[in-house]
Amino acid sequence: MVKILPICIVLSLVFFLPVVLPAATLVVGDGYMTIGAALKDAVDGDLIEVRGGYYDEKLHINKTVHLKGTQSPVIHTDSGTIVEISSSGVVFEGFTLTYDTGVLGASDTAIRVVKGADGVTVRDNRLDGVMFGIWNVEGRDLRIEGNTIIGLKDLGANSRGNCINLTGSQRVRAADNTLADCRDGIYMELCHDATITGNVISDSRYAVHTMWVDRADFSRNTAHDNLVGLAIMYTKHSEIRDNLSYGNKTHGLLMIQTVKGEVSGNKVIGNTKGIFLYNSIYNQITSNLIMNNQLGLHSWGGSEENVINSNSFINNELQVKYVSARDQRWDGNYWSDYIGWDTTGDGIGDYSYESNSIVDHIIWRYPLAKVLYSSPSLQMLWMLEKQFPLFDVPKVTDSKPRMVPLHDEWDDLMETYSAYEPERIYGEIEKLEHVPGGGR
Repeated sequence: MVKILPICIVLSLVFFLPVVLPAATLVVGDGYMTIGAALKDAVDGDLIEVRGGYYDEKLHINKTVHLKGTQSPVIHTDSGTIVEISSSGVVFEGFTLTYDTGVLGASDTAIRVVKGADGVTVRDNRLDGVMFGIWNVEGRDLRIEGNTIIGLKDLGANSRGNCINLTGSQRVRAADNTLADCRDGIYMELCHDATITGNVISDSRYAVHTMWVDRADFSRNTAHDNLVGLAIMYTKHSEIRDNLSYGNKTHGLLMIQTVKGEVSGNKVIGNTKGIFLYNSIYNQITSNLIMNNQLGLHSWGGSEENVINSNSFINNELQVKYVSARDQRWDGNYWSDYIGWDTTGDGIGDYSYESNSIVDHIIWRYPLAKVLYSSPSLQMLWMLEKQFPLFDVPKVTDSKPRMVPLHDEWDDLMETYSAYEPERIYGEIEKLEHVPGGGR
């Protein structure tokens, strides 16, 4: 009896434990003629390899499979959703997706990842001439990496869809994508713990546009030739680091109701407004290069209690426009228009740099006065105001202005982006949608 018992246990394991079969590879273009046929036969865990060719299909991926395009396969259709993913764990890579017509519906989407499909990876694809590129609602752990998404260039920006559209997506990672000709390059609403890094976004309305997004990492992105670069709105505890925003028609970095964020290492060059703060508080804004913008930093609407230091303000037509009820201290920045001196040789100016001087107001109201900036008359007016203030308005004061730029590469960047001359906003201009204040 003792000898028979182990044999019974072994037999029970053999007959009643589930059998795990090895994953199969199904090849489309050598065996299967359509991707849909291979999907029908596939089971969870299979690899579907799609050889080069043109596939006139719409796909519904409802199994945990890996679809891999080789030799540049193209999936095309006339309208609607080209690929819908409704199963978790799907990997979709190596395809070109496009439409047969440029006349698309307002919500036509190349790749739609539906609610409940978590852990999906979409990488190394090209989506060309699309209304919406990739759309997800309430997904978890979505990976969007290395894709190129091109929208409908012939439409006005507000009539296009978003390259990447995310609503309620948690822990999404969008990295190293190239996005162009969309309404917004990346639009995020109620998405938390996201990583948005290494993307290059151009020729769109907003490069990155957030609404109620907390604890996100926006780093190493490049935004150029958009209406607005990075528009970070209604966020808390986000990191905005090492981004390059240049040649955007209005704002390089727009922050509305951004709270307790870290804004560091960004290069904001050749935009109309470099950095715009509205009702944004308790942020650390440090080590940024703000250069060649028409207005360097515009702070208003209750944007107080921000730490703003160790930044380089270089060659902005107006370095700062500040509107608030009380003075603010922004110590330790470099200001290219500072005309003081350093008699102690410690690298810090002997007297404070102040914004909102009467000279600032003259230049803001009468921009042609900029050509007289080095004239004895304006210099004398500036010196007299420091000794005998003509009017008392809240100011930004830097009591430790640096004598040399804090960014060694500033002159190389000045030459590289010298062709980008910012749009002018002196006087009144029409407000941008979603942006308080407009040209104030």
